[in-house]
Amino acid sequence: MLKKHIYIFLLFLFYAKHTFSQVNLVPNFSFEQRDSCPTIGDQVELSIGWTKYSNSISTPDYWACNPVGLRSVPISYYHNQIDRRSCDAYMGLLTWETNPNSREHIGIQLNQPLTIGQKYFISFYTVMGGTGDGIDFYETPSNNIGVRLSTVAYSNSNPAPIDNFAHLRSTTIITDTVNWIRISGSIVADSAYNYLMLGNFYDDVNTDTLTQTCSTCMNYYSYYFVDDICLSTDSLLCNGGIDLLPCMTSVKENYINNQFVFYPNPSTDFLTIKNDFNAPFHIAIFNSLGQQLYGQQNITSYNLQLDISSYNTGLLFIKITSQNNQLMYKLLKQ
Repeated sequence: MLKKHIYIFLLFLFYAKHTFSQVNLVPNFSFEQRDSCPTIGDQVELSIGWTKYSNSISTPDYWACNPVGLRSVPISYYHNQIDRRSCDAYMGLLTWETNPNSREHIGIQLNQPLTIGQKYFISFYTVMGGTGDGIDFYETPSNNIGVRLSTVAYSNSNPAPIDNFAHLRSTTIITDTVNWIRISGSIVADSAYNYLMLGNFYDDVNTDTLTQTCSTCMNYYSYYFVDDICLSTDSLLCNGGIDLLPCMTSVKENYINNQFVFYPNPSTDFLTIKNDFNAPFHIAIFNSLGQQLYGQQNITSYNLQLDISSYNTGLLFIKITSQNNQLMYKLLKQ
């Protein structure tokens, strides 16, 4: 019996190490950690760790906080964009404008420098803003939104270069204003990069746009939202695994965490979920590869029992969402 318990404990450590050593080197990767809610444009610094890397006249936007306001999500200003992962923050950047080579860039210092010669995986999500006031549509789709790494930080007085290079970019023109698209790739580090920045680093000659032909299409600029930035040595994390991570807004997480109890853990056949939550919630179960094994919506039961006997042994993730709140629970299946 003792050997069995030791085996289970080591198995848990293995899966935990495999899953949670998938360190994302990008702090505040989903922009959820903030000093306060944005009220106007050009408030990137409200998202902890992030700063503006483009010139002083540029105004990259921080969109956050669910109560409806000028810069809130998902409905605000001229946008109606579903927030990523049921969280409540993302950034917005101009990637092209009629004013020559106008760009908006943001950046952040990584948790640690990259190791030269090490392979890293990179990804981020993006969607076209779809800026319209109900009469006119202002945007034109473009390509080249991407990620660039650097050994130095940039600022509005020392903006990021526009010299036709990025470590990862969308070479195709993105026209979708509804569905977030994951852009992903990999590099072998050739420098001890310590900073990551987002935007279009290609000039107008090397940036493609698609002119909209409707009678109310203005084609003034290209504007894209970005979210869930990943830089890691683990390919699973940057290719969908990041979707399973909980939102990082501590108030939300604490609120919903205090409402649910899970047992037993580890589990073999059945998992019981008791809660005092006073609103319908959704539940989904994923394996360590990010594959969804179970899903149910609009649950109102205060005592839920799930049959997990058919699932493979290993680490499972239980994701509960409700009213823009989110909880992620880790369960060891024996």
